[in-house]
Order: sequence, then structure tokens, then C-alpha cells
Amino acid sequence: RKHVPSMKQTKKAITCLMGVVLITMVAAMTASAATALNGQLVLRPVTPGDVTVYKLPATTETSPGLTTVGIGSPVYLEADINLAIPASNIVSVTWALTNIPIGSAATFTNSPLGTNVPVYDVSTRASLQATGRVLLRPDMVGQYTIIATIVTTGIGSTNISKTITAGTYMGISTCALCHSGGVIAEDKYTTWQTTAHAHIFTDGINGALGSYSSSCLKCHTVGYDPNTNAVVNPINGGFDDVAKQLGWTFPTVLAPTNWAYMQAAYPSLANLGNIQCENCHGPGSEHAHALGNTNFISRSVNSGDCNQCHDAPTHHIKGTEWYVSRHALTTGPRDRKSVV
Repeated sequence: RKHVPSMKQTKKAITCLMGVVLITMVAAMTASAATALNGQLVLRPVTPGDVTVYKLPATTETSPGLTTVGIGSPVYLEADINLAIPASNIVSVTWALTNIPIGSAATFTNSPLGTNVPVYDVSTRASLQATGRVLLRPDMVGQYTIIATIVTTGIGSTNISKTITAGTYMGISTCALCHSGGVIAEDKYTTWQTTAHAHIFTDGINGALGSYSSSCLKCHTVGYDPNTNAVVNPINGGFDDVAKQLGWTFPTVLAPTNWAYMQAAYPSLANLGNIQCENCHGPGSEHAHALGNTNFISRSVNSGDCNQCHDAPTHHIKGTEWYVSRHALTTGPRDRKSVV
């Protein structure tokens, strides 16, 4: 006689089947998550410590990894993906420039960062790998949109993008117009004046720091980059460009009157002396011309902004200390990245 399952047995079988399906779905989702692309387009900071540790060419320029950059300055672009994806599964990484300023001839060139250079954030080195790198030097004021297309086998593909603003340096006098206590913007100038950043160059050329030389200008002035690749037409208005225009040279004798003399004889150059707003926020021309539009200035709290100067063993070691600290392993939002 044919056996007919009872209602209880039928419900039990259905429950078991649903359990198997659920387990299968969870397993599939877990496997998928484990090999998700996690594509990110990063403006990688490059520090003096990177140049030393990874034996990069001595001419390698540093970068804070900001989305606001001086024309002619290097932007180190990096496409990161899940570290679990084997290199054999990566078919291609292609780069495209869109929405560039009219007349721009900017193009991608090879990045000096080799395969021995890891992703910047210490907290993501166990989960992400750099799968493509290029270098871009904006040649005109305006915005540039970069798109990276990553194609893989078995995991899919993605387009990731980032928009940067290229501008020129204005100096502290322009920043102070709005940021010195008026009703237009928050007073940042008054607080800045009380910091060591505000007078480090002044103290240096006045002889108050003891040992001081022109090699200090890269970090102690605004927009200083004498690399011939960074000298474009029009100039970006950094300290080195203005000094060359005016014929100023580093003083042969460090004397207490040097800063006062510069202010009197070279006021436009003194306007770019010391560590100012634009050292950490990028060139402010587009921000100022847009009447304070915050889309045209960087507001970053990322370590790369500090480490462009403070990760310089053996004399500036704060960045190095950060790398090996628990702070470097914390996770949270990173405004340099586009995540897919």
C-alpha cells in the first residue's frame, strides 16, 4: 500500500528543505562577500618617509593626498581592491579623465610608486591591495574628474571616480580676509597666529632655531615645489615660483632682521612664508573666487595631511610614531576614497 506522509511529516520536510536553502544562501552570500571587489579610488599621500623606506627616486615629490591641489603638483592616483582577489583574476585597470578644464592637456603618466609600496592606510593593509597606479599633474585651474575601471574574472567589474580641484596659492592675507573674526566665516586666523606653524619660517631665517637651511622651505612655506615638472605656465603661485620671479635668495647669514627685511622688500613673498592654511587645505584660489564655496577646498583630518612633513625620519618622527601606534589601526571614514 502506498505510504502517504502525514501533515506533521510534510511540515518537517518543508522546514528541513527551507533550512538547507537558507544555509546555501548564507554560504553563497559569505563567499560573495569574501571576494567582493570593494573598489576604492584613492589619492595616495606620499611622505618623505615613503621616499626613504621604499627607496623611491630622490626627486619624488611628497603629497598630502588632498582633493585640492596646486596646478603642476603631483596627484598619486591608486585603485584599490579586496586583498583576497588573486592577481590572476585581475584583467585590467583603465583610467579616464572627464570634465577637465577647457584647453587642458593634462594626461596620466607612470606612477613612481612600485609594487613594494603598500596602500597608505595602515588599518586597510590587511584587507586592500593596490591594483593600479598612475600620476596626474593638473595643468590648468579648474576641476578634473578621474574614472578608474577595474575588470576581473569571476568577481565582476566596477567604475570608481574622484573629482579634484586644481588652483593657485593665495597666501595668508587672502585667507585672513574672511577667517580673521568677521561675520563671513569662522575665525581661524587668530588661533593660527598662536601656533608654532605661524612663525617657524620667521624664526628660521632670523636665526632663532639655530641650524636652518633652504631645505626646510619645502615644509615651512606655502606651495614650495621646485621640481621642474611642477613648474607650469601659468605658475601655481607657490613660494618657490614667487621667489624666482622676485629674485629672492635664501639669506647667507641668519640674522634677527631677515624677516622684517623680507616683509618690507618682498611683501608678496612674505605672504607665503610660514606654515599656513593652504599647507593643510590646498591652494585656495577657487575657494576664494567662489566666495567661500567649500566644494573647492579640502577639509581633511587624514594623517597624510600631517605626514607630508611630519613623517620624515630621522628629524621629524611624529608620523613614524603614528604608523606603529594603535591609533593607526583604528577604522572609520576616509574622505579621500570613493567606495563601491
